[in-house]
Amino acid sequence: MPRTLRLALRSLLALVLAIAAIPVVNLAGAWLSEHVFGLPPGGTLRLAVDLFWISIAGFTGAWLLVRTAAVAKTAHAWLLFAIYLAAGLYGAITMGGDFPRWFVIGFLGLLPLQAWLGWWLAWGRRGKMP
Repeated sequence: MPRTLRLALRSLLALVLAIAAIPVVNLAGAWLSEHVFGLPPGGTLRLAVDLFWISIAGFTGAWLLVRTAAVAKTAHAWLLFAIYLAAGLYGAITMGGDFPRWFVIGFLGLLPLQAWLGWWLAWGRRGKMP
């Protein structure tokens, strides 16, 4: 198999894994919140905890993508950030009225931090700037 095709397939696999990891981590966090920590559904505290788990899920997806990608790790992080931003804006527009304003602002405001932190922990702190 040609090297270019292998790299392209690895990039595609990394993206699929990252996107699949996001809902898995978020659902695991919701399960932990309810069954382990005993937080009831609804309310401000639960929304704040859910925002935390959404951020952890986004960070995990970014970290996994950058770790798994063979080349152009920074470009992969930018791609995932663009996907996060498009999905986040879509969610904010379609469901924004269902949530308090602080939640929507926090949700959108934490997107860059999630992508950057995932990139930095997987690649950036090694000093291997492309």
